[in-house]
Amino acid sequence: MDIDFTYTKQELNDVSGYIFKGKSYRCSYTRFPTLYKNPAKGTETVELYNFTPKSEVRASTLVVHGLGSRNVKYLLWLGPHLASVGVNTTVLVLPGNHTRVENNSVSGKSFFWPDVKVMYQFWEHSVVDVLSTIDFLEQKGLWKENNCLVGYCLGGMISSIVASLDKRVSQTIFMTTGGHIPKIMHESSTTAFLRRMFAKGVKPKYDLDNKNKLYDIYNEQLPRIKNMSFEELATDDTIHPLLKIDPLSYAHLLDKSKISFIDALFDQTLPIESRRSLYKAMNGGRRHVLPITHTGWLPFQYFLGKYILHKVNLYTKKTAKQLLKKQQFDDILTEFFDK
Repeated sequence: MDIDFTYTKQELNDVSGYIFKGKSYRCSYTRFPTLYKNPAKGTETVELYNFTPKSEVRASTLVVHGLGSRNVKYLLWLGPHLASVGVNTTVLVLPGNHTRVENNSVSGKSFFWPDVKVMYQFWEHSVVDVLSTIDFLEQKGLWKENNCLVGYCLGGMISSIVASLDKRVSQTIFMTTGGHIPKIMHESSTTAFLRRMFAKGVKPKYDLDNKNKLYDIYNEQLPRIKNMSFEELATDDTIHPLLKIDPLSYAHLLDKSKISFIDALFDQTLPIESRRSLYKAMNGGRRHVLPITHTGWLPFQYFLGKYILHKVNLYTKKTAKQLLKKQQFDDILTEFFDK
């Protein structure tokens, strides 16, 4: 089964409007039709929040969130704070999540589903939307060579594919993310719904319900994949379909000098072997293990913001102090998400 992340590049006609104007930045809510050829109903429009500095744009950051909706609030915090020190910051809403949930579904579920075709649809769509968002930012003059792609959990998995495909990405930060999709499907608390479906008799193709067989397939095929080009991986029919959307399969294609991996020591959402297998595959990149849980770091976005400033070479005592300064947008986030 082939995987296809291609799309036709074109001028993107967006509908955009400012939803907030701070002292040193402006926040716009932007939409444009997805360039993915087979979107599920309800996901056809790309949605992003863009925070643009009023002064010179010195760097760019694209933030890709994790499964569900709640983490979007915390990642949006980065926008006004980074923009206040010259970093154009974009938070993309992934298809199938938050305000882009497909008809009659629940936020995030389709990325881990008993039907591989459904999974492929959302993984392909997400990669295309991230790539076309970079296109859009380029068209607007907002994507600088000095840039950083930040992926949290699912966003990190998507970012591993994007960074292996697109040389415009200068730095990539993987925040509490993992690989080995069978382990996530069969051991993560997030995918308990999927295991309940298997227990009720759902019989998917490709042995998705057979944990031990999937693990054996991974042990057999991963060593071969590490010597494959992207094109070979995408089109080789002997490779199990899950491996074609697994970050482990793309790690060898990444420039390790441009990678930072931030792991959560007390993460109980992603299995430890899932996280360990990914950072081992990314050997050569920077790895930081923090005494946090999978979501416990979210209220402390300041520290991630400081790290992003380091990666785009804008960290000084002055920018760190400015980053910590309270923004009016913070109150809007609290009011909107805590209703």
